[in-house]
Formats: sequence, structure tokens, C-alpha cells
Amino acid sequence: MRLLILSCLVVSFLGCYSNPEFSTRTLSSPSGENASLPRLYTDNSGTVFMSWIETKNDTSTLFYSKLDGNKNWSPPEKIASSNSWFVNWADFPSVIARNGKPLAAHWLKKTPGGTYAYNVEIASALNDWETSVTPHNDNTATEHGFVSMVPVSDSTFLSIWLDGRNTAGHGGHDAHDSGTDLSTAMTLRSATLDMSLNILEEHEIDASVCDCCGTAAVQTSNGFITAYRNRSEQEIRDIYVARFVNGTWSTPTPVHNDNWNIAACPVNGPAIAASGNLVAVAWYTAAHDSAKIKLAISDDEGTSFNSTYEINNGNPLGRVDIEILNNGSFLISWMERNTEDRSKADFIAKQINESGNVINEYKIADMSSSRRSGFPQLTGLGNKIIAAWTHLEENKPSEVRLAVLE
Repeated sequence: MRLLILSCLVVSFLGCYSNPEFSTRTLSSPSGENASLPRLYTDNSGTVFMSWIETKNDTSTLFYSKLDGNKNWSPPEKIASSNSWFVNWADFPSVIARNGKPLAAHWLKKTPGGTYAYNVEIASALNDWETSVTPHNDNTATEHGFVSMVPVSDSTFLSIWLDGRNTAGHGGHDAHDSGTDLSTAMTLRSATLDMSLNILEEHEIDASVCDCCGTAAVQTSNGFITAYRNRSEQEIRDIYVARFVNGTWSTPTPVHNDNWNIAACPVNGPAIAASGNLVAVAWYTAAHDSAKIKLAISDDEGTSFNSTYEINNGNPLGRVDIEILNNGSFLISWMERNTEDRSKADFIAKQINESGNVINEYKIADMSSSRRSGFPQLTGLGNKIIAAWTHLEENKPSEVRLAVLE
């Protein structure tokens, strides 16, 4: 599915490691000034797409580009633009694709009623992004976001999001730490849409989930699997998965019982990758006041996770991503806080084998630990990995930076 070992990371913003068999090079970015929040996506043809936001005055514009081979990006194409979007460091737009072409995009649109009142908007490439649809019809002035999308076929796709309809009148996101009445909790929902933006089916996956941790979803051999942060009556917020097979969502189950008791949202969702029956989930937890990055592996499409490993360096911020490499090992990335300067962080990656042993460790980039730096990204390109992140520098516009690990 994906790639291999990394090596000597060149240029000023990449660390350097000695490994003559492999190399890393910088990759020019198609983005412009004031660019941030990149999202990477590799489709079924192996084509890499990247979406990002550019901000000018109060207007946000969503662009995408695709990588030609492994060297050049296509000219940026505008999907949509508005001054009424909700865009933040943890909840931002995306694009998915199939057969080398864009399939669908999503963004979040503010609605009257509160700071965190906004809807999911999904657009299709079929009509050149001219129209969009809201996949939920509850019409509540509540939070709807943290979207994951996965193609189902050449003409349909699955969307998954956090849905705050039950929080209406109970404070919503603004009061997510105010009680444990799960009848008013955030829910996790899904909808399947076609390219004409018809909603074909809708489901509630979980009736109580963490309020603002991102979701993740991938296709497996026989269906789809989503990973997310659950919320129990005791305010245990651990990572769960649910499987979508033959049109039905399975009962959600924990990936691992960290027993993280936290009466607030940590804004740190899981990452998931799959290759056939093999599924891997990476996540951040601070259970028992100890911050860790963890990896769980399943060989039965996520029905069970029998192997769980701790892989961090001791001071992680989270913001994880994961890829399954061609040799069956895993590449997990996250942000590690700089111990000498807490305003800085390292974009770290480790290659882990199926026994949980660290094969290699890499520093991909220096980053700001600020929330504005968002979530760095990985995606596969044949026997390579593309890495993307938001670079922040004082008194300079933000920019999207990329590297190829080969």
C-alpha cells in the first residue's frame, strides 16, 4: 500500500540522518500565500491529491492540486470560497478522489445560533463544484464537523461526521465539559451520497462521542471502518472503531482500553490505515497523566486488535497520522514538543514492524507547537511517502511545505 524507510532529510527545516540507501527531497508546493491546513489523499490509482486553505482578508478559499508522477503538482484549482466558513486548526476541509480524478470535497459553513453552530457542506466534482449539499437534515444550530470521506464506487462515497443535533439547547461545544447526560451528547453519523449529491442512506454510528476529536475512515477488503474518540458516562474518552459491512454499522468497540478519564475534549483524534485485512490505528492518549502515542494492529479488518504498542518519545502533542508501508510495516507520525522551547515542536515519524519494534525514527520538520500549525499529514505514493505540514514563522505568511521520503 505505501512505502518504506526514510533517510537523510535535507534542507534547513528537515533533520539529517545517515542512511545511504535512501534519500529525502523537498517537494515544491502548489499553494500560494497565507496557505495552511493541507490534507493529503492517495486514490485507488495511486494518484496523490492535496487540498489546502488560502486566506485573504476574511475570505477562505479551498484549492486542490494533484501530483504528476512524483515531481510536479498540477495548477491549483479553486473549489469554493466564502467569508462564512468555519475553519480552524483541527476541523478543516478535504478532497477525495478516484481513478485519478477528484470525486468530492467538504467544508464547514457557519449558521446563526452560536460560535460553534455550523453545517457540513459537501460538493461533487461532477458539476464542477457548483452546488453543495448538507448531509444532515436536523436543522439545529449546533456543531457538525470533523468529517471523513471515502469513495464507495466510481459514483458514490461515504461521509462520516460528528453531529451535535442532540446538544441543541444544552450548550453544545461551548459546554462539552458541563455534564454527563449522554442523551444530549455529540453523536457520530454517516451518509452515503452519489455524485449528483443525492443522499442514498443515513446512519447513526454512535450516540455518544467526544465533542471535537477528528474522525478517520478507510476501506477494507469487505467494507469500511471508522476510528474516533468515544465518550462514556464516566467521561472515559478512548478510541473506538465501527465497521460498515453490507450496509450496516457494527456495534462500536474499543481499540484499546486506555481508560482516559477527561471531562473535556482533548482535540486529538485517531488515524487509521488499511491494506486488505490488515488495519492499523494510531492515537494520542494522556490516561493516568502520562502522554503517549499508541499503535494497535488488527489482521481481521478491525474486528479485533490483539496487539497494542507505545511508540512516542515522551513529550508528544499528538496530531497523529499513519501509513501502511509496502513491506507490511507502519509509518506513524506525530508532533513532539520541543523540551527546550515549548513554542516549538518536531514533526516526528517512526517506522514500526508488526511486532511493535522501532525500525527507524525520523525528524521530518521543525514546526510551531501552536494550534495554528494544524495536523501534519502523510500519504503514500508507490514506494514513497509524501509529507505535508503548515509552516509558521513570525511576521511572515503561513505556508504549506512538503517533502518526498523515498
